[in-house]
Amino acid sequence: MKIGILSMQRVPNYGSFLQAYSLKTIIESKGHKAVFVDIENKKDYLPKRKSKLLIKLNKIKYVDKYFFKRMKYSEKNKQMAQLFQNVQKKYLGIKPDKMTSEGCDTVIIGSDEIFNCSPVSYWGISGQRFGDIPGVQNVLSYAASCGYTGQDDMGEDDKALISSALKKLSNISVRDDNTRDFVKKLINKEPEMHLDPVLIYGFEKEIKIGENEGFPDYPYMVVYAYHNRINSKNEINAIRGYAKEKGLKTIAIGGSLPWCDEFAVISPFQVLAYFKHAHCIITDTFHGTVMAAKLNKSFGTIVRESNKNKLDDLLKRLKIENHKLTDINLINKVFDQQDDFKNCNTVIEDGQKRALEYLEKTAL
Repeated sequence: MKIGILSMQRVPNYGSFLQAYSLKTIIESKGHKAVFVDIENKKDYLPKRKSKLLIKLNKIKYVDKYFFKRMKYSEKNKQMAQLFQNVQKKYLGIKPDKMTSEGCDTVIIGSDEIFNCSPVSYWGISGQRFGDIPGVQNVLSYAASCGYTGQDDMGEDDKALISSALKKLSNISVRDDNTRDFVKKLINKEPEMHLDPVLIYGFEKEIKIGENEGFPDYPYMVVYAYHNRINSKNEINAIRGYAKEKGLKTIAIGGSLPWCDEFAVISPFQVLAYFKHAHCIITDTFHGTVMAAKLNKSFGTIVRESNKNKLDDLLKRLKIENHKLTDINLINKVFDQQDDFKNCNTVIEDGQKRALEYLEKTAL
């Protein structure tokens, strides 16, 4: 069969790439052809452009001891954008032209925040992301998520459109309680719960590729976060203090952090190798937590009001709540604990079986 994947495969983000790659590889391992389907952009507004004066004034706050490092990292951010275009083309088959569901026997919607229902999101609201894909016989979701959004983010028209689309899905799979409740309230249907694709795929071969591409030969800590997101003095001082105490270099991955010793622009498979060989990992992201847990690493996940919706659920689901950092001053306690990941690994193994059973029953 020709199976389409409607996901966030064009987003220049390691987690988005790895979850798309995982689902594609699983489908192809069963003898099917996997292709990606682009999200329709229904955004009907244009953000107001900042005046040149405001842009210059905004940059003044960045004139500090990291000023020249920011300039250097600005170029590296451009390199990372190009890197993602290359790996998306090579491993996902992403084409410059719009990719559609034409000719697909089945379309799987997911994973990642494909059910994000904020009307001011990059894509806006359309029925396509929630199940309304004309001309395709079988449309289902796998481990879809609303992310930080929910019913309160929608207007009545959006609720009607999304409800109608969800009812067209042959099967519904979500990855967290927030999305499960979202679906239940809208269409009174209990969706199945499954793990993110990065957790159900093995990556043994890909990690070896990443190792061959290279990783540091000195002790280091991975700081996995988006551009400038870990920026409070308290968090920076605690992380740098722990790294200094343990004799570790801090390596930013995923986004530039000028206070880190390095900013690594590397391939997605190299990221896995960097994670595997790191002394420890600190992150405030979903997929950073997923990769650290999957590789059974010493890690801490910074949970804040803005990200607790999905991170609290993930940490609880994987039985790794002892890696949660709501107080950065407890970083030593979280990093230095002895965790055998036995319970976490059991959850992942069970989740892998359930995921494959679901996909084989509904799509493969």
